Amino acid sequence: MADSQQLKTLEQGVNTWNQWRCDYPNVPIALQEAILNIANLRYANLSYANLEGADLYHANLIEANLQYANLKQVVLNGATVTGSLSHADLSDANLYSSIFTFADLTCINLQNSTAIAANFNSANLQGANLQNINASHAIFWQTNLSDANLSNGVFWGAKFYCANFQRSLLRETDLSGADLSGADLRNTDLSGADLRETNLSRANFEGANLDNIIWGKDIRGRDTNWHNAIGLVSAKNVPKALLL
Repeated sequence: MADSQQLKTLEQGVNTWNQWRCDYPNVPIALQEAILNIANLRYANLSYANLEGADLYHANLIEANLQYANLKQVVLNGATVTGSLSHADLSDANLYSSIFTFADLTCINLQNSTAIAANFNSANLQGANLQNINASHAIFWQTNLSDANLSNGVFWGAKFYCANFQRSLLRETDLSGADLSGADLRNTDLSGADLRETNLSRANFEGANLDNIIWGKDIRGRDTNWHNAIGLVSAKNVPKALLL
């Protein structure tokens, strides 16, 4: 349960809260299971806070500092989070329709979270853990996903236009119906990935591992789009049919 005194301080406003954090920088922040839906937490210093299981439905977290925060099983449906969440733990979190545009999400843990229709446009997810995430129909336009682990994730219908996947892990990842046009997939591991109906036009595959990828027509007869794909001749384990 949340510390009642800390919760009262936070409810007095962000300025009061941030001043209290400055006055008592070494006090552990205990806000687990706090009800903060529709709260205005813009610019709030929530770094290192324990917010496990908290309800932040439609909260305003624009430019909030959530570095190293514990956000396991948190509810962020419809919330706007554009500050720093580097090294934060959002495993098993509910992020449906949340907005993370331009946020710093480096080394964040999103394992097993639900991020359907979330917006990660231009966010920095370098080194992030997205294993087993469900981010169907999410937006990752020009997002930095280099060195990230997206293995076994579900990204059906997601938008990755010009996203950076360099050196990332996409093993057994479901990218069916996704738009990866112009994506940088150099030196990625796509072994076992589902690329049916995926738009791979102008994507760069130099040094990528394409072992056992699933591609071609899906049950609706829609085919994978390899139009003007780059670097297939230098990729590893490329299906022979793609090199003919």
